[in-house]
Amino acid sequence: MKRSLWLPFLRKFSKVYFSHISNKEQKYRQIIFYEFRKLGGIYIKFLQTLCLTKNFLEGWGGPREFEIFNKVTKEKINLSEYIDLDDFQYIEKEPFACGSFAQVYRGRLKTGEKVAVKILRPSVYKYLRSDLQKLERIVKLISLFLPRSIIDYQSTFSEFKTTCLLETDYKREISNMCYFSKLYHNHPYIVIPKVYSKFYKKNVIIQEFIEGPTLADVISQVPSSDSISSYVKRKMHSNLWLQLMVVGGEFLKTAMTEEYIFGDPHPGNMILLPNDKVAFIDFGIISRKPSSQEAFYQFVQSYYHILLGSEDYGQLLNSSLFCFCPDLANALKQCSINMGFDYFSSISVAINKKSQIMKRNNYLLSNVVEDGHLFTAFVHFFDQNNSLNIQLDGNHFQLLKAMQEFLGLVTSISNRYGEEKFSKIMIGSMRYALKYCETHKIKKDMSYKTKYSISESYELLLDNLSSLAEKDEFLFNTLCERIFL
Repeated sequence: MKRSLWLPFLRKFSKVYFSHISNKEQKYRQIIFYEFRKLGGIYIKFLQTLCLTKNFLEGWGGPREFEIFNKVTKEKINLSEYIDLDDFQYIEKEPFACGSFAQVYRGRLKTGEKVAVKILRPSVYKYLRSDLQKLERIVKLISLFLPRSIIDYQSTFSEFKTTCLLETDYKREISNMCYFSKLYHNHPYIVIPKVYSKFYKKNVIIQEFIEGPTLADVISQVPSSDSISSYVKRKMHSNLWLQLMVVGGEFLKTAMTEEYIFGDPHPGNMILLPNDKVAFIDFGIISRKPSSQEAFYQFVQSYYHILLGSEDYGQLLNSSLFCFCPDLANALKQCSINMGFDYFSSISVAINKKSQIMKRNNYLLSNVVEDGHLFTAFVHFFDQNNSLNIQLDGNHFQLLKAMQEFLGLVTSISNRYGEEKFSKIMIGSMRYALKYCETHKIKKDMSYKTKYSISESYELLLDNLSSLAEKDEFLFNTLCERIFL
């Protein structure tokens, strides 16, 4: 690995480490941002992933930092090596959009249609795997200075690497576009550009050109004296909060009713259009449906009810377990039934008792819940040390990543502009999806099987109880009271 890649990180991190700066982690995150931005290419792509985590820009980032979703240095490309110029009336020589993986050129086909020609950067095609190796080493260095960071950099990189290899498969992306084009045909709010599959060539996608600013453009262009909603209303004649609610609602709705979900809802991939419409423009990443759409529906319902005032945090935990950790949940259920008690009912009661005590003792739980970040509330107040010993099912990686990406985006906009609460947008998205499901039946597809044997299930339960006893005495004692009633 070239010294020039890691040396600036080491030098600047060391300077902060030996300084008397009070908030060193925030300074480390700034260094990461500016060094990766200088490196360009795949490093920008990884930076985009970091910026959509909830806390990366917290305390220092602003609208200018969101320019990384659209403003990337262009690479020289000989268009004739990638497309047949005879198919076009014209094609502009300079790209109108540059992403970290691709450049997009405006043109018009001989048949008259305005198109966007997306070409994979030659440098990405040639050096992706070696660049990923170099990036991995930098991430390991970062983790040495930030071992207990609010962001797990090595885990984030591992997920990022998988995503990158999928995102450079353009034949797969065209297939994804055809799927979503059919799904959203004549939709009142969501627009999918038409793809011209007959012009397919390796590393090239030709699709309908859609005029309009991306959400990243809007975030970076809003004057400091203006509100983002007023800016969108004035420029696009649209309601930004409604657009975000629809995007979130469609994510939840498709997760509950369809085979695939739009998997990359970052601000550079959404074009804001008039009449409250939104166009999705990048389909390199999609997510498969949850292993159980019925369980996901129950999870969304429990989340929604708490946002509306319910205090059944135990039900939220249980629905989350059966949705995202089905093997573990069914193993614990199998074991507890054989032992003659309802483990999930007991842990639900324990969680709810703890929440009431926290409220009486003036914890900030109610404020966090009102804000809408229920998982933040859960981790902060109930399970700081993973005392419940929960491990998420790896099959849901892409779904959870897309969910986190959207939640991070809404959080950033909500916190930065302070016009609309995160919780209000989430309530709107959930209501949108749940209302749809009232007239479209959810599949009864919950499985009650587990790969774990009875003896392995007992081991999991004992591990779970041991972890509780060690890390959360209150929950353990409350649970035992229920078990031995």
